Amino acid sequence: MSDSIQLIEQSFDRVKPRAPEFAASFYQNLFKAYPEVKPLFAETDMEAQREKLISMLMLVVFNLHHPQNLIDTLQGLGSRHVQYGVLPEH
Repeated sequence: MSDSIQLIEQSFDRVKPRAPEFAASFYQNLFKAYPEVKPLFAETDMEAQREKLISMLMLVVFNLHHPQNLIDTLQGLGSRHVQYGVLPEH
């Protein structure tokens, strides 16, 4: 497990300096691969959404050694996504 955590941490260290480009690329790839989810973002400030993505990734990576710290946050994130109209197939 620690090898996996170390690999994730090292990979994220490489992403952090280019976080805005990474997040923009993530959503471009998401909408290209799954165009049916794009309407879920119709009323979304995408700049703020990209910042939220990076913030959440940072929180997860920083807590890889203590995943129990993520339970409430990730459950809340999942609940909010249901409210946004995200379906299990998404």
